[in-house]
Amino acid sequence: MSESLTLPRRHLVLAAAVGGVSAAVPALAQTKPSDPAAVEALKVLFDAYQKAFSAHDLPGVLKLFTPNAVVIGTGPGEIWGGPEEIGTAHKNFFQLFDPGKQKLEAQYRDGHVLGEMAWLVAMSNVSLTKGTTTTEFGLNTSVVFEKTGGAWLVRVMHLSNVAAEAR
Repeated sequence: MSESLTLPRRHLVLAAAVGGVSAAVPALAQTKPSDPAAVEALKVLFDAYQKAFSAHDLPGVLKLFTPNAVVIGTGPGEIWGGPEEIGTAHKNFFQLFDPGKQKLEAQYRDGHVLGEMAWLVAMSNVSLTKGTTTTEFGLNTSVVFEKTGGAWLVRVMHLSNVAAEAR
């Protein structure tokens, strides 16, 4: 994995995330059911991310994130903020498989739109092939989207998978 944020910056990111959740709580109490077409648009954006990711298309990946986006991984200290750190993290992810040799099969996806913010969660089976070796695992993904300039972009992405000792 790539370098993680420094401790002070990590605290700022986490404080901002908590603040964002706190600000959203009143809105949650007043929400109406999501527009199914809007949720489908989020799924299309998530699919575009997966396609760019599998192709090792770093510019294609980064254009889907807001400038102040954050990606949080599974392990301690795995948090990357902004285009440079997210780009470095993805370059490291790309080393795990050959271009075009990552497959993601969604088992479950759901989402909701709340004005200019939205979320999507997915449980997926993933396979990565590097040379002749294929690795398979389950992956949970949570994504918070923010409408920026009229387009949905990823604001926060959290990835997690089952720890080997928990199986």
